[in-house]
Amino acid sequence: MRARDRKRHQVGRFWLYQRPDTKFWSICWLEPKSASNPGGAVTRRKAINVSGGTPNRPPQEALDAIAAHHIEAQTPQQAKPAEALVEHLMAEWLKLHVSTLAAPRRYADSAVLWSEFFAQEQRVGRLAPAVTVSTISPHLVQRFIAWRRAAGVGGHGISRDLAALRGALNWARKNQLVETVPFIADVPAREKPRSRERVLSIQEVASIINACACVPEREHVLRYIIIALGTAGRPEAILELQDYNIDLKHGFIDPNHPGRIHDRKRRVIVPLSRHVRPWVQETGKIIKYRAPIAPKNQIEGGPTHFEKDTVSIKTAWNKICSDLGILGATPKTLRHTTLTWLAYQGVPKEQRSMIAGHLPSDTTSKYEHLTPDYLADAMAAIDRYFDALRQHLRGDLLPKATLHATVALTAAPSANPS
Repeated sequence: MRARDRKRHQVGRFWLYQRPDTKFWSICWLEPKSASNPGGAVTRRKAINVSGGTPNRPPQEALDAIAAHHIEAQTPQQAKPAEALVEHLMAEWLKLHVSTLAAPRRYADSAVLWSEFFAQEQRVGRLAPAVTVSTISPHLVQRFIAWRRAAGVGGHGISRDLAALRGALNWARKNQLVETVPFIADVPAREKPRSRERVLSIQEVASIINACACVPEREHVLRYIIIALGTAGRPEAILELQDYNIDLKHGFIDPNHPGRIHDRKRRVIVPLSRHVRPWVQETGKIIKYRAPIAPKNQIEGGPTHFEKDTVSIKTAWNKICSDLGILGATPKTLRHTTLTWLAYQGVPKEQRSMIAGHLPSDTTSKYEHLTPDYLADAMAAIDRYFDALRQHLRGDLLPKATLHATVALTAAPSANPS
């Protein structure tokens, strides 16, 4: 067969060529005239160490090699002047939309990860300095997924990161910042393990509380546990509580902040359990971390601890659970524990749905907490839980031990902590 009659297998600007003498295949492409190549266009070749087949019918290994080379060698399209930059759109999304949500931190963390990934891709030459919307291709997304998997991140975490990019671009489209956006597929469902609806036994909860008792550095965890068990609240809602969220006169916790927009995860006004009331009489932020002052920085007669805002209890929680050998539990497990207890105690489903924040909000529901029997069965069951819990504790369920220890530390002469 004459060379001009052969059917050349080509992908993009690359084609396959079989050397007639060795029968080995090469990937060829035309390098255009440039400053580094002033003599004119030149054909370049890359050997792929694959032989066999015929010039008209290359083997599958050669076809796979040229397809992979084409994908790896793709260069992103040059950004047009009006084309939006991805990182700029994500910044606008974080500022104008995410900042109004209940838990903006997790979206901001995902945006940082995308910036790190883009920077890495730019260092190896797979991305242009300006990452535009047209740059986001299925292959780029797959490289991001592989990058996160290599870091040991599971399907749920990767899905959350993909949702951040998808959310930012869709928000930009809806707000007419960009005409069209690419489709960003999620990770396969099989890579998302079923959520572990872990429930702690009363003995496990008691052991965690005992590990926190009279330890100033763990007082914020203890306070979180009591409020979580007494309200079935979500972690972010509990950690954001301020003194103005507590109505001691009427006996309610209203976790909603002024101007907060309700989303799918509603924050419900909950009656104050008699066991929770002593733990929510703080001024300012309800849950604060008491950090030790280094002995060399202490002033004689001054405090040995200082307070700072608490945004998470995961580090302390994980350390306590690890020391106690309690596996598979997170701060949110306390919410599952309370809701499971309420079901076990026969609390009506409507009240369980209400305290969980699963019932839709309407005009009349805003006044539901003013009725005498509002969540009465649920709160009675919660008080029974605390009564059962007290049987396994080394002390009582009052904050006085921790608070007095902290006051003593701030009032008594300084001493080196053990």
